[in-house]
Amino acid sequence: MAKTINQQRRTRDSRQSRARAPSRRTLGWTTKLLSRLADHLQLADLESTLQAVTRASVQLTRSIQSTLRLLDESGKRLLTSARTGPSVHRRKSLAFRPGEGFIGWVAVHRQSAFINQVSADPRFVSRLGQIWTPSAVMAVPLLSERDCIGVLSVSRRNKVPYRELDLDLLRLISQLSAPYLEIARLKRLNDSDPLTLLHNRRHLQQRLPLEIQTAHRTGHPLAVSMIDIDHFKRVNDTHGHDVGDEVLCEVANRLRQASRISDVMARWGGEEFLAIFPQTNLRQGRQICERIRRDIGETPVECSAGPITLTVSLGLTSLARKDDEHSLIHRVDQALYTAKREGRDQVRSAKRP
Repeated sequence: MAKTINQQRRTRDSRQSRARAPSRRTLGWTTKLLSRLADHLQLADLESTLQAVTRASVQLTRSIQSTLRLLDESGKRLLTSARTGPSVHRRKSLAFRPGEGFIGWVAVHRQSAFINQVSADPRFVSRLGQIWTPSAVMAVPLLSERDCIGVLSVSRRNKVPYRELDLDLLRLISQLSAPYLEIARLKRLNDSDPLTLLHNRRHLQQRLPLEIQTAHRTGHPLAVSMIDIDHFKRVNDTHGHDVGDEVLCEVANRLRQASRISDVMARWGGEEFLAIFPQTNLRQGRQICERIRRDIGETPVECSAGPITLTVSLGLTSLARKDDEHSLIHRVDQALYTAKREGRDQVRSAKRP
């Protein structure tokens, strides 16, 4: 249901953006749109700020789609932070790296550019998980005082080429929004695990109480799972901590792929992860957990040391009427302990009190 709602919202936003655009980009209309964006940037919350930038980019450049990507803490991955219009890539596709494809080229060279024939430009690469191919793409770097912090891009698929005017307008949006996006980036990094890019424990300590309050207020079920990589110490001892980090990142990717858009995946610490499943009862939560267990256990992790076969143990519980975050975490931790004690590579559920 959440996925359907989000898809409908993105489609509606894209249609509304195009519907509001006049037949000609007059100076008055352009000025009004940029002024409205400036007001929004100063007053809105984080997520609304990010979305306002991509929405204005679609309108001002007459594009079908806009994506805003911000660099992670390591500076090695461009993470999708907001989007308006249909996604070019499937959700949870691997992030672009600086230097990879057209987006990565813009980040490394810190130059604005557009491509009107993507098949003829070596900077554009088709990637795994690509849903459709744009007829034209345009991107500008997001520059802070010291460095490039991300890339703002737009796409068309109606075979109408971009012009220098379009690029100038996208640059204007970039220059107007970059200071606010730097704040957004720093906040997002503060809530993310720098290695796996999942949410971190700090974020969970804020998010889980809110999810519990929502479930209590609405009467909807809530399930929580704790996931532990079995015998992870052996990986570090045998292959070294760099390979161990590769394994953690791949497990995090598989957790993303096995989860739904409404789920919250976080690194709890070390080789442990915690998942929140909103509007999910114990039976439904077990189905998700079994899918996670299979996705990790059935396919070896490919890393610099070669393929490594892994299994995971999972504890699962659901919210009871008198639960708070402490009782819920304690119960799911006990369920995980039971799974590991009884042989690992399994899901064990803790009944509500």
